Amino acid sequence: MNTDAWGPRLNEKSHLVLGGCGAPELTEIYGTPLHVVDTSRLRDSYRRFLAAFRAHCPRVELFCSYKTNCIPGVLKLLHEAGCGAEVVSPYELWLAVKLGVPPSSIIYNGPNKSIESLREAVALNVGLINVDSKAEIDRLIEASAGAPQPVKVGLRICPGSGSTSQFGFEPHADTVVKMIRTLEDTGRVRVCALHAHIGSGIKSLRSYRDSVESLCLMAREIKRRLNREIEIFDLGGGFGVPTVKILTVREVALYKLFNIPPRQPRSADCPSPETFGKVLSDALHQGCTAHGLKEPALRIEPGRALTSSAQTLLVRVRELKRRRSGKTFAMTDGGMQNIAFPLSYEYHECLLASGAEGRPRRRYFVTGPLCSIEDILYRNWKLPELKEGDILAIMDAGAYFTSFANNFSFPRPAVVAVSNGTHTVLRRRETFNHMSAVDEF
Repeated sequence: MNTDAWGPRLNEKSHLVLGGCGAPELTEIYGTPLHVVDTSRLRDSYRRFLAAFRAHCPRVELFCSYKTNCIPGVLKLLHEAGCGAEVVSPYELWLAVKLGVPPSSIIYNGPNKSIESLREAVALNVGLINVDSKAEIDRLIEASAGAPQPVKVGLRICPGSGSTSQFGFEPHADTVVKMIRTLEDTGRVRVCALHAHIGSGIKSLRSYRDSVESLCLMAREIKRRLNREIEIFDLGGGFGVPTVKILTVREVALYKLFNIPPRQPRSADCPSPETFGKVLSDALHQGCTAHGLKEPALRIEPGRALTSSAQTLLVRVRELKRRRSGKTFAMTDGGMQNIAFPLSYEYHECLLASGAEGRPRRRYFVTGPLCSIEDILYRNWKLPELKEGDILAIMDAGAYFTSFANNFSFPRPAVVAVSNGTHTVLRRRETFNHMSAVDEF
């Protein structure tokens, strides 16, 4: 796959360049494993996605998913560009406030919210609390006692397209109308939004169209039965990116049982932000016209589309082992199970950062340092001839890599930001003292 898909170039040493900085040179300064965030690419992703929707729907705002990338420095860059915060836990709510996000720019999502966190969200007067269940409605009613102004609430609807697992309400008008009446009879809550989140890495335009149509149908029933308009549609689901794909069950089986690598993603299979923006906006316009609705404002949660391609994980080849079976193991200092878990279910390109011009010549099993037979980053992967000390670049590491990271036997990596040839630390490498700070000896 051409490195131009992510924006990096090669310098005179044929080293991969990220944000104007040579990848191997960064590892000499900060060590490995190392996360590298291209801040220009991050901001550009946000601006492009926002422009793609605002070209058709002026009343639209974007909210970055804290669960997708939990690095405060990354989130701060997005907030400085104008992005709101979409949080799903008490910690993430606390972090958004810590980062100075105005409460009006915070959406509190997620199932099974605690009464304590709901009280906090009510006290802050956050922009939107999306409730997920009848039990959560009961907790919110309790949490809203004494609220100085009406609490702004959305109902999460399971629209029947994309993910249909444990989240949200079934799209039954009787149930939804009953929930609205229950909330608003308190005099402390105003249900102003409908929310749908259909999964992660979604590349299907039809899934998004169906989701919008489902919300329009529900908004029609609410208007017919309660004589009021829904003001906001909050649409989530990590929009797909062209260089990553979620592996099918068949691909996972062939890969793990028979070491047959999955095919690369095809860029043509992933709509552009501009296409997403037009298709969703058209679906909204058509649905509102067909059902006699006043067009609601849009809240978009792009998920991985904002952060995925802006971050790269660099690991160093420490040892090479060649077995009689014909397998060659390239043993790195980056574990799949502790810092690169998405490799277990997604395709992410691997490039040789120290000599990126080299053509793939040999197949390797690229492993991590963990004492586990499952700690395999890549199976039977074709790469240029490797040597000890080489740097490998795991691309599109900006979604869920740091979120799922743990310190199983090894400290978590440092995170650095790069831009125009300069580099700054966003997160220091974890130390042994950090790893044991909450333990009693």
